[in-house]
Amino acid sequence: MKITDVETILLCYRYEQDEKWKWSGGATLQRNCVLVRITADDKYIGLGEIGESAYLPRAVENMIETRFKPMLLGEDPFNIEKIWRKLYIQSAHYGRRGVIATVISGIDIALYDIMGKVLERPVYDLIGGKYRTKFKAYASGGMTKSADDLADEALSYVEKGYFGFKVRIGNEDPEEDIELVRELRRRVGPKPALLVDAGQCYTNFPWTYDKAYRVCEKLKDCDLFWLEEPLHPDDIEGYKRLNANTGIPIAAGENEFTRYGFEPLISGHAVDFIQPDVTRSGGISECKRIAAIASAHHMRMAPHIFGSGVGFMANMHFMASEPEAFIMEHDQTLNPLREELLQKPVVYKDGYVELIQDLPGLGVELREDTIKKYAYNDADAVDKGAFIPVF
Repeated sequence: MKITDVETILLCYRYEQDEKWKWSGGATLQRNCVLVRITADDKYIGLGEIGESAYLPRAVENMIETRFKPMLLGEDPFNIEKIWRKLYIQSAHYGRRGVIATVISGIDIALYDIMGKVLERPVYDLIGGKYRTKFKAYASGGMTKSADDLADEALSYVEKGYFGFKVRIGNEDPEEDIELVRELRRRVGPKPALLVDAGQCYTNFPWTYDKAYRVCEKLKDCDLFWLEEPLHPDDIEGYKRLNANTGIPIAAGENEFTRYGFEPLISGHAVDFIQPDVTRSGGISECKRIAAIASAHHMRMAPHIFGSGVGFMANMHFMASEPEAFIMEHDQTLNPLREELLQKPVVYKDGYVELIQDLPGLGVELREDTIKKYAYNDADAVDKGAFIPVF
């Protein structure tokens, strides 16, 4: 069996004015998606999602066509480990993290989808078997809003059965954030799990250790399930110090890549929970390796899931095979590329997301009408704005 073609599918949903949402990284004006479609023997088709390609869809498309496609054509799609290593080594001179890792991730996912379809087995059967198929979910919403609006939103999630909800903070001056979280806890009561995402990878002026520690001290009586990304991802020593000096559980990893990036977080006990994403961290193959390192250090995983329906399903297959992957992020922001893209959409019921079982590969089929409706064009490109230092 040989790979005979590699293609990309670029999609975009541009928000209407009243649909846009704000967070620590600015305003989100659209949701983009890049899928990779790999064909073997001109008949078996595998799909994968390239995570966080939202701002670089044409660059990713060109990178696959000119760099990765030539490396893939003629390879046996079952040789996943060989292909992963080949792509990683031969692309290292133009990046071992970031976009390169996400491209490798999407390709890796697509190869597993092909293997599952050829063998007529679901992907989770190929990576360790079925540990679970129902996933306890938290509602991931809580974008920048007033305390009143956030409280109403949070209580609506509780009514739907979610065990907890995530709220976003991350202002350069965290005093407003502290007041918001304390007020939110007061309004929703002690029972729902409260997950707080500071998103310090995305801000122009990430919190220092001292600032993050002050936030932890002032929120220590709020019974947070975790505080996510309170420091920039490159500040590993800061994470180690913070985790050693606060009682609030720390989560991070959505902006880390491959086992080489996760290993210091895990072995250094810099966090309590890691958040790999199969569409970003290196694919299913690499996330299994990351999971093995985490298991050796008795660390649990809560994968980051914030993409299209394809990425959602790929993460579910990974979680289905992993005992340490104990809760699922269920994105509540408007995203038709998640809700409308698949012929069989994700099932949520009574606090759990359920994986459709025993379908070959990822179990996904795309809706052609959705692909046509949300096809990306260059007019969809968004300028994130200039970085203006303030001294």
